[in-house]
Amino acid sequence: MMESFGALVGWTHHDAGDRIMLRLESVQSSEAAKKHDPDLFRFTMTKQQAAILGNYLVRLSGQSPVVPKKRGWLRRHFG
Repeated sequence: MMESFGALVGWTHHDAGDRIMLRLESVQSSEAAKKHDPDLFRFTMTKQQAAILGNYLVRLSGQSPVVPKKRGWLRRHFG
């Protein structure tokens, strides 16, 4: 098993149908950060796994989950 430590400096995702491809970027030193040379990690997960991970991170951070706003009259009738 490979274990790696670093600071998360970026991420992107790609919708792959019923799955999500998550790309994480991390650096292990300030030197690597200055060179803009991050280590890349790619993960594939189901959308359910992504939702569980997202909810877990929101709870862990102490933030409140985002609650969608109620749509106004105009949006309800005209989209």
